[in-house]
Amino acid sequence: MTDIITNISSTIPQVIDNSMIAYHTLFSTLSTLPNAQLHDDADLLWFQTGVPLDLFNGVVRTNGASPTLTTSIDNVIAHFQQRNLPFHWNVGPTSQPANIGELLIARGIKHVEDEPGMAVELDALNAHLPLSNNVIIQRVTTHEQLAQWTHVWGCRAPDEVINTVLDVYSQLPLDPDSSLQFFLGMFGDEPVATSALFLGAGVAAIHHIVTLPSMRQQGIGATITLFTAQEALKQGYHVAVLTASDMGIGTYRRLGFREYCVYSTYQ
Repeated sequence: MTDIITNISSTIPQVIDNSMIAYHTLFSTLSTLPNAQLHDDADLLWFQTGVPLDLFNGVVRTNGASPTLTTSIDNVIAHFQQRNLPFHWNVGPTSQPANIGELLIARGIKHVEDEPGMAVELDALNAHLPLSNNVIIQRVTTHEQLAQWTHVWGCRAPDEVINTVLDVYSQLPLDPDSSLQFFLGMFGDEPVATSALFLGAGVAAIHHIVTLPSMRQQGIGATITLFTAQEALKQGYHVAVLTASDMGIGTYRRLGFREYCVYSTYQ
């Protein structure tokens, strides 16, 4: 087990990358997915689950400018294409060479987004910003709650995608000590917001902050993010990390998160 990191230091970009890698490759360890594989090759760290959704197949680290790198890139792309598996290619602060994006684009892999990797020391969280008093945050412990969580998370996604994600997540334990924990924001009887907490690589990573479009601009995103971070603190973690969308970055900054690196995605 990786030691819990107690403070933010100059190594935080690598820490953020390690956390994101551990999160994505978690799905390759599910014994209920018969085609799940993790490949730690000389040039690339990549995984597949066989699930036909890019979230569950991809390359999470490119290891350097070796003479075989371009061949390895071509082989992995061919591997996914031959199996008709959508995949993502993540380029974090530890991926090399610097022109990996150009190599991917030259092979028809499109650049999707750049997101800042952010971190905060949990005892320095700003809990004094406007929050929602109308939303109750619940830990997801049942399949019914997980189904609600997935439908909010995928509020703009096709039903096929939502059902696929639900099927995969249903194979994970919903225990309080699980490495991946889900939280659901409830407005009365209505689920309106989601978050996930991944504990790995020595830090607490916050994922999947989503608020239904009709419920935005009410402090709900800040409320569920703060709640999730505080849950990590209760579980003995000292540093939280995340990658931020344009919509969420202002909230994360107000909570105390700061940018330390860039995380790029290609598909």
